[in-house]
Amino acid sequence: MNFKNILLAGLIALTLSACALTRSDTKPWLDSQAGKTSDNISGKWTTYGGAGANWGEANFIQDGSSFYGTLGSYYVDGSINGDHLYLALSSGKKVYYTARLNKSPDGGYAGKVVEGAIIDQSSRSDSGYSLMTLRRLGN
Repeated sequence: MNFKNILLAGLIALTLSACALTRSDTKPWLDSQAGKTSDNISGKWTTYGGAGANWGEANFIQDGSSFYGTLGSYYVDGSINGDHLYLALSSGKKVYYTARLNKSPDGGYAGKVVEGAIIDQSSRSDSGYSLMTLRRLGN
């Protein structure tokens, strides 16, 4: 590989890494979405059997209007406001997905997930979204 190709590959890698969404990018968004709620979402949840992809099992710990935990292989930072959940799914420093879920009549949550962007700020059409459904496990 000649110097020109190495330089071009380095510039492409630098550009792609600069575009990556990080937890520090999503924290202000999550903080702005946090609000009052009477719900307690601490505990175990599953995405299996609902609309959308099987993201795996989740375990959340709620602290006021914020929560954190895991969902499948992702770390989750989230906020809750009334009947709405807002999630940022990350691994390492990179945030791969953000989601906005609404409370369902059955007590679960369902909504949309977008990859590589903050869902409320995404300019993607509806076809650029995935679906997620959370249902509580156990009690």
